[in-house]
Amino acid sequence: MKAIDFACRFLTRVQKDDLSPAARLVLIAVAAGLEEKCDISNETALSPSVCTTQLRHLEQLGEVRCVSPLTERYVLAPAGKERMRRLFNFHCVLHG
Repeated sequence: MKAIDFACRFLTRVQKDDLSPAARLVLIAVAAGLEEKCDISNETALSPSVCTTQLRHLEQLGEVRCVSPLTERYVLAPAGKERMRRLFNFHCVLHG
């Protein structure tokens, strides 16, 4: 699978997901390894207050969990891992 095929399939899945665009963006940032709220806010260009709102919403849904309230660090929770699995679950044809 070419990178463009992968990107298009992933973006199509992301667009069809039932989370709001901001929540999807935050969830994908956490899945990509960004843990601290300030880093998530900077990389997604969401304001700190919007980022906080989305992280709290995702935490209520069981998608992320706060591992350090002091540093505002978040990681994927089981529901978030499962959502990410679904987003990446498309068949790829490998050409050898």
